[in-house]
Amino acid sequence: MKGWELFSSSLNKLGLDPVFGNPGSTELPMLRGIESYFLTLHDGLSVGMADGLAQVSRKASVVNLHTLPGVGNSISFIHTAKANRSPVVVTAGQQDTRHAYLEPLLYHDLMSLIGDVAKFKYEIKHASEISHVLRRAKAIAETPPMGPVFVSFPMDIMEEETDALPLDPDRINVNLVDPGAVKEIADAVNRSENPCVVAGSELDAFGGQDLVSELVRKIGCPMYAEPLSSRAPCDSDSPQFSGDLPPASTLINLRLLSNDLLLFVGGDITLYPYLPSPLLEDKKLIFVSTGASRRIGDSYVMNPRSFLKELIPLVKKKGEYHRPRPSPDKSRMLRESKKFSDFYVIRRAAREFGDHVLFDESISATLTVREAFGYKKESYFTAKGGQLGWALPAALGASTMRKKILVVIGDGSLMYSIQALWTAARYSLPVKVLVLNNGSYNILKSYSRSFYPAVENKDFLRLGIGLQKMVEGFGVETRTADRELNDLKWLREGNTPKVLIANVDSEVPKLFL
Repeated sequence: MKGWELFSSSLNKLGLDPVFGNPGSTELPMLRGIESYFLTLHDGLSVGMADGLAQVSRKASVVNLHTLPGVGNSISFIHTAKANRSPVVVTAGQQDTRHAYLEPLLYHDLMSLIGDVAKFKYEIKHASEISHVLRRAKAIAETPPMGPVFVSFPMDIMEEETDALPLDPDRINVNLVDPGAVKEIADAVNRSENPCVVAGSELDAFGGQDLVSELVRKIGCPMYAEPLSSRAPCDSDSPQFSGDLPPASTLINLRLLSNDLLLFVGGDITLYPYLPSPLLEDKKLIFVSTGASRRIGDSYVMNPRSFLKELIPLVKKKGEYHRPRPSPDKSRMLRESKKFSDFYVIRRAAREFGDHVLFDESISATLTVREAFGYKKESYFTAKGGQLGWALPAALGASTMRKKILVVIGDGSLMYSIQALWTAARYSLPVKVLVLNNGSYNILKSYSRSFYPAVENKDFLRLGIGLQKMVEGFGVETRTADRELNDLKWLREGNTPKVLIANVDSEVPKLFL
C-alpha cells in the first residue's frame, strides 16, 4: 500500500478518530483515506477540539495541521494541551523533501518550530515508519504525565509504496505507585498536628475524587482545590471541602496559616500575580502526581488514585472537620438581579444547567462560576495555561462524545475563537454558549486597579461588539438578554448549538489585592 493508505488505516487501527483539522496543500496527500473529519476555520481551533475530546474520553485524539502556517497558528493551543495534560496526537504535512534544500514556499524545520511544547516529535523518513511512529506517538501521549506529541509527514512520503501494516495500540500502564513512598507520606501525615489536603486536576483525570473525599473524612481535615485547577479536582459537596486556594502567595499563606503539613494530591501550585511573601515557609509540603514539578517541597511521581488507595488504610484520624456552609443570600441575589450582574446570571444558569458539563472561559467571573456550579466528576474544564479562545473549540470536541455541554465565556474571550461557531453549525454540535457581555476586558481593568491604576480607563480595555449579528452570521441561533433571563430554558432546549448573550453590568470586580 502507499503511505497515505497506511496513514489512514493506522489511525483506524489505533482508534485515533475522528480527525480535527484545517487542511492545506501539504495535507491533501495524507487525507485521501480519511472518512471522519471535522473542519475548523482556524488551525488552532482543531487542536482545541482534539484537546476537549481527549479530556472527556481520557484517551488520545488526533489533529491534522497545515505545515508551517498551521503549526505556528496552533502553538498556544498545543501549549494548553501540555498544561492540561491532554493526550493529543498532532500531525502536520510537510513540503516535498525532494526540493526541501531550496526552501520552497511553506517549508520549515517543523521540529524546531514545535520546540518543547510536545512530549515527542518526529518527521517521517520512509513510508514503512508510519504505523510504528503513530503507535509510539499515541503511547507516549497517553503515558503519564499525558500530553501532546507531534509527527510531520512530508508530501512525497505519502506516495511511497510499503509492505508495512497497521499496528495494534500499545498497552499503557498508568497505575504507578510506590508502597515505600506511601508509607513515608502516611507517617508524615500521622506525625503532623494539623494537616490539610489540596486536591488537583489529575484526580478528575484518573477518577480519584471519591478517594480524596474518603481520605479527608478519615483524617478529619480540610480539603482545598489547587489554585486555578483545569478540571474538577474534587467533590465540592464534601463536608471537608473548604474552597479553592487563591493563586497568590500571601493569600495562600493566610488561608493555610494554621496547617503544618500540606499534602497536594494530583496537583501543584499556580501563582499569579507576583507577591513578595515567601510561599508556605516552615511547613511540610508533599506533592504526589504523575508530573510533579519538584519546585518546592517533596515530590513523588505516582498515579494519584492508586496512591490514595494505598494511603487511606495507613492514616490515623486527627479529629473532626466540617466546613460551615453559608445559607443562600437571597437579598444579594435580589440586589444583583437589579444590576443584572454576572453574579446573578451565573447563579441562575447554575440552577438551569447543573447537569451539564461546563467549559469555563469567563475569566473575570470564573470564581463565581466555580462556586455556583460546584465541582463534580468530569463536570468542569478550563485552560490551565491561561490561554484565551480555548473553551469554545474544546467544548465542541467534547460534544462529539457528550451531549450536555455548556460554555460560559466572556465577550472578549469569545472573539478569540468565534469562528468555531461555524463548525458547531456545520456539524450540528449541541453546545450551548452563555456569553457574559460586559463590553470590556474586566480582568485587565481589575488587575490595573490593583497594580497599575493609570491604565484602568485606557481606551484599549474597552470593547463594544455587535455580537448577535456576528453569531447569526455563522448560522447559529442566538438571543440577547438585557434585564431578564427568561431565555435560559430556550438555551437549554434542543440538540443544536445556541448562544445566549447576557449584557451584564460592567462593574469592575475586585479580583486582586
